[in-house]
Amino acid sequence: MKRILSVVLALGVLSVLVYFSWYGYLFKGVYATYLQGRTTSDPFDAAYFDTEPIPASPQPLVWPMAIDSALEPSDATQLLLDASQTGALLVFDRDTLRHEAYFSDFESNSKVNSFSMSKSIVTMLVQLAVQEGKIPSWEAKAKTYIPGLHGPGADRLTLRDLSSMHADLDWTENYYDPFGETAKLYYGDDQMALILEREVGDSVGLRYEYQSAATTLLSICLEKAVGESLPAYASRKLWVPLGAESDASWHVDGQGEALAFCCFNSTARDYARLGHLLVHDGRWNGQPLLDSAWVAVATAPKTASFYGQSFWLGESADPSGQAPARRYVALRGHLGQWIIAFPETGRVVVRLGRTAGERPKGSWEPVPFRALADEYAWK
Repeated sequence: MKRILSVVLALGVLSVLVYFSWYGYLFKGVYATYLQGRTTSDPFDAAYFDTEPIPASPQPLVWPMAIDSALEPSDATQLLLDASQTGALLVFDRDTLRHEAYFSDFESNSKVNSFSMSKSIVTMLVQLAVQEGKIPSWEAKAKTYIPGLHGPGADRLTLRDLSSMHADLDWTENYYDPFGETAKLYYGDDQMALILEREVGDSVGLRYEYQSAATTLLSICLEKAVGESLPAYASRKLWVPLGAESDASWHVDGQGEALAFCCFNSTARDYARLGHLLVHDGRWNGQPLLDSAWVAVATAPKTASFYGQSFWLGESADPSGQAPARRYVALRGHLGQWIIAFPETGRVVVRLGRTAGERPKGSWEPVPFRALADEYAWK
C-alpha cells in the first residue's frame, strides 16, 4: 500500500512539474488527441479550444444551385476520396453549385477546421489592410510591428517574406511530433512568447521553407497595423463582404490571440467563397475586393515553383495532349482540407476530410488531391 501511495504521489509531483514546464501544453494535446482515440488533430477539434466568433453577413448571398450528375467524381476518384475519409466534396461551375456530397459525420452546416488554409486567409486580410492604407506595402518590415524580433535577418524580414514562407525562422515544422514546437504552437497558451524565442536567420527572402510560425508573425503585424483582433478584422473586411451565410470562428490561445496559422472554422459552402475570389481575380459579385494585380502576384511562384504568397500552385495537363496545361491555385490544410480554384474555367472544388491520403515521396500533392485537380481541370 505504501508503495502504491508513493507511486501515486510521484506521478502527481511529476504531473505538476510537467504542467509548469515547457511541456505543459501536453495535457491539452493528449486530452484532445490520444484520449479521443486519435494521433493528431481533428477537423472538429474546436470543441477543445477557446474560439472567437467571425460574424457572417447580415445579408447573406445564397449559392445558386443546378446539380449536374456530369460533375460527380469518376469512380476511380471517388474510391480515392472514400479511402482518405473525405467528409465533403463540392464543385462549383461559374458561380453555381453543381455537385455537393457529404460523408460520415460531415454535414452542410458543419464548421470544419481549415488548418493551414487559414494561411491564405491571413494573406488576403493583409492585402486588404494594404489597400486601405493601414499597411504601407508588402515590403513593410515586420520589426516595425514586432520590435522583439531578433537574429541576423530580423531587420530585413518583410511581410512578403512571411507570406511567401521565406522568413528563415529557427523553426521545425512537424505535425506529428508531440514534443515539437508546432504542437506547442497549436496547444500552448502563448504562441507569441514561443515564437519570439526563435531567431530570424540570415537567409531571409532567399529560400522557401514552410513554417507556420511565419503566418503567426504576419497576423500579429496585421493586428498591430489595423488595431483590431484578427477575427474581428476578418469579419468586417472579408466574411461580411463575401456574403457568408454562417458565422465562422477562429481558435485562440490562452492570451486571446487567434491561431492564425491553422484554425479558421467554417462550412464547406462558405469556404468556396474564397476560391471564387481567386477565379474572379479578386472580384466578388462583380465588385473588386482584392486588387487584381496583387492576386496575379500572389498566385505566381517566388523561389519554389509550387508556392506563391500562401497559395499552392500547379497545373494539369490536357488528357488529349492537344491543349496547353491548365493551372490551378489552391488553399491547402492539414488532413486534406482543400479549396482548388481553376482560373481559366471559373471552376472551384472544395474538399474537406480527415486524412489527405497517400503522398508520393518528394511531392506536396497527395494522390486524391492530384486526382481532383486533374479531373476537374478538364471535366
